[in-house]
Amino acid sequence: MYLLAKLDGEIVEEIGEKLRVLRKNKKYSQQQLAEIIGVSRKHISDIEAGRGTTLLIFVKLLKEFHKADKLLEILSGSSISPKDKFNREHS
Repeated sequence: MYLLAKLDGEIVEEIGEKLRVLRKNKKYSQQQLAEIIGVSRKHISDIEAGRGTTLLIFVKLLKEFHKADKLLEILSGSSISPKDKFNREHS
């Protein structure tokens, strides 16, 4: 997979860049987005620079950019643990 070949920091930087593009497409300044999300402008700057954020802030950003449906892909996955799945397939 494409992401598996990347370092964690590279993935976070790429996500930050994509969030920056989404922000600019909506014509938000960092300050405007920060006020909407409830964080500081510096925090938005840090996220865009790939310095990370909390999961809660990430969810708020996804919702603001109408990308929260991507979370459903994660949440609707199997509730069976990988170990149980393996055991079922090999028993």
